[in-house]
Amino acid sequence: MNRRWTIVAIVVVLLILVLPMPVAERYTSPTQDGQYLGDPIRSYRFVFAAATVSPSSALNTSGEALTRAKSLFSGTEYRPNKVELLFLGGADSYEYLTQSSVTLFVPSPGTFIWEVWGLTPGEPDDARTDVIALLDYRTGELLDSVQ
Repeated sequence: MNRRWTIVAIVVVLLILVLPMPVAERYTSPTQDGQYLGDPIRSYRFVFAAATVSPSSALNTSGEALTRAKSLFSGTEYRPNKVELLFLGGADSYEYLTQSSVTLFVPSPGTFIWEVWGLTPGEPDDARTDVIALLDYRTGELLDSVQ
């Protein structure tokens, strides 16, 4: 019986140590792929931040963020089609170079921001999407965009 509890304890400890890494990888933007597997402390920070985020934030879900993005870009030729969560965890600033060589910059981001992915003017519907804007998770404010 002691051996069984030892094995259970080892499995539980391993899960506690390893589980935050794939969770963080799964729920954050592909532009952050690999950052959590190599940095378990960052993974724990993500899980803690996600668990303690305010439910009064403007854009708590990807659906809310995509709806906001579509509203912001209505009347333009930009076509948002997905959003991805970025965990910045206290970064002083955030800079992202899009595939079309436009630099998006946020001087003082919050813990989470949403990347808005979409098609730029003149792109066919089957074109590869790119980041076209950044939205604040807490306020829903447009932080920067390619337009």
